[in-house]
Amino acid sequence: MATNRYSWIAMLLLWLLLAMNDNMRYWTTGVLQPSIVNEFMVGPELIGVFAGTMTVAQGLLAIPLTVWSDRGGHGWARKYRYVIILAAYTVFTLLTGISALTATFAAFFIFQALNKVFSGAGEAIEVTAVAEWWPLEKRGFAVGLHHTAVPWGTFLGGLAVSLVFTIFGPENWRWTLLIPVILIVPTVLAYWKFSSRRNYERFEGSVRSQGGTPPLKGEDEEAVKLSKGALRRAFRNPNLMTTSVVAGLALAVYTGISLWLPLYLAFVANYSLAEVAAFSVLFTLTGGIGQILWGGVSDRIGRKPTLVITFAWVAIGVFLLQFIGEGLIWLILIQLFLGMATNGIYPVLYAFSSDSSEPGAIGLGNGLNMTGQMLGGLGPVVLGILIAAGGGFSSPDGFLWGLYFMAGIMLLGAAAIILFTRESVGSYKKRDRSLVKLDACLPDPRIRHQDLHQQAETAVTAAAGN
Repeated sequence: MATNRYSWIAMLLLWLLLAMNDNMRYWTTGVLQPSIVNEFMVGPELIGVFAGTMTVAQGLLAIPLTVWSDRGGHGWARKYRYVIILAAYTVFTLLTGISALTATFAAFFIFQALNKVFSGAGEAIEVTAVAEWWPLEKRGFAVGLHHTAVPWGTFLGGLAVSLVFTIFGPENWRWTLLIPVILIVPTVLAYWKFSSRRNYERFEGSVRSQGGTPPLKGEDEEAVKLSKGALRRAFRNPNLMTTSVVAGLALAVYTGISLWLPLYLAFVANYSLAEVAAFSVLFTLTGGIGQILWGGVSDRIGRKPTLVITFAWVAIGVFLLQFIGEGLIWLILIQLFLGMATNGIYPVLYAFSSDSSEPGAIGLGNGLNMTGQMLGGLGPVVLGILIAAGGGFSSPDGFLWGLYFMAGIMLLGAAAIILFTRESVGSYKKRDRSLVKLDACLPDPRIRHQDLHQQAETAVTAAAGN
């Protein structure tokens, strides 16, 4: 089925907003880590605790803020409460970039924790907004395309950091934080103007005319709202709870890679900090391709087999990282292989939780995903301990142990998906079996009883025949 222009405009604006949110959130636990280590003279254990705490912080308010967002309005009206959350994480990024306010590691720590508390919920709402501007039949593709803002935004951000370091020196690393702060203002103003009742009604009409399913209305055309007891029912939903947990496992590895790569390249492989900023984000180039690919694949074959494949793919890629010291070509090729799945996991998880949420509670379902990502805080903490136990930053032993730890986590996540979820879409849906019941996993009858992708193809074929 064709896609209307309103979906694409929403995609562009929300892609830019997520890209800037992501760079605000992950620079200080990724490409800026060596500069932070050098300025504040912190060791492996403390930098691991910092990165782990930041990961936990981004899930602290995810559930209450996404529930608050759901209650404030859906579709076009979600903007009213979203911009408040965006303003919060932007302000704390700005304050972090002021040297006088973050002269000590403790002050830097506090401002960054406050940024993460709001930016984590912001991401969940940004993903939810995209899901609400696209037809149900295109949800996996839409969320996948939108989430390319994370890897490709990170890649562009890494180049920006490298440029700042080359021109002004790595000691001025705080200046990089001002880049997304400046760019986000005109972008959110454009989104505010576009996200109107009139545009949303036109979007819904276009979806229906093409034989698709509007994301916020059922067959009776009554707009759905968050119902009483939705949070309690969500906690009893195996799909939502399992995707929440495995999202945490996946993030433990993603943040682990983001911590591992720059530290390894700076202190073991002895690259300059400008080179580290560029070379430690190479996996994000294919990360965006993977997000588009796996999101669309999951619409076809199903969320479960797609997630099992991507979790196993990352496990193999992480294991291969031990060979990046063999030369630049190995550094590039292994990262490009790894990137094909590192980021592709998340849009499929978000699409799975959106499918598995009851009508009117998509924001809550995605908020649970973000809350589960608090588990990801264990990854950097354990990595810091392993690096220290292996001889510190200059020794490769602890870094190698960390790779084995992360590969094991990904295999554990794949097993959980197989055993404790039920398929929501795609060709695998009818063949799926697990330890949990279908009705408990898919409360939306439109998704539980229908193959939306096949339904859309049938509608388009019938329209063409007429």
